[in-house]
Amino acid sequence: MKKLFLMAAFVVASVAASAQVYVGGSLGFESSKEYKDAETLTSFSIIPEVGYNLSDNLAVGIQLGYASQDIMLAGEDEDVKGTASAFSIAPYARYTFAKSGAASFFVDGGIIFTSYGSDADGSNFGVGLRPGIKFAVSDKVDVVAKTGFLGYSKDNDDLGGGSKFGLSIDNTDLSLGVFFNF
Repeated sequence: MKKLFLMAAFVVASVAASAQVYVGGSLGFESSKEYKDAETLTSFSIIPEVGYNLSDNLAVGIQLGYASQDIMLAGEDEDVKGTASAFSIAPYARYTFAKSGAASFFVDGGIIFTSYGSDADGSNFGVGLRPGIKFAVSDKVDVVAKTGFLGYSKDNDDLGGGSKFGLSIDNTDLSLGVFFNF
């Protein structure tokens, strides 16, 4: 038993010695009009992220997100401006599969839970993969870009109970963030 405990302590110490914490995230803001005389719709998001590098190629982390978006609701006589807000939590494991100089290519695999409020109540659960690239600006600062999603998501009954499975890679789902390594 003593040997097993010492071996476990050695493994934990080895992982902790090579581990590195990173903190960062992304912000988003958009203001748009569907046509010239339309109401201006605004959206905002903040997605902080914290992670822990277990090795050169493997990390674990979690994203917490908040988003607020103006939406147009169908009224009896005319459309009415409303607001949809969302809170999300997304734990993940990150595998870095290629490195070239200051650039690293990775894929995040994890789950995401989103709860909607205000004028759009309900929740969504998803599981999938998201590719990305990390560029090391310095030893302490990285710029990270993620885009696309390969996976499955399902809305609860409050949102209609729909589900999606598939691959989506396009520039409308691009997120850029800055991360600080400790």
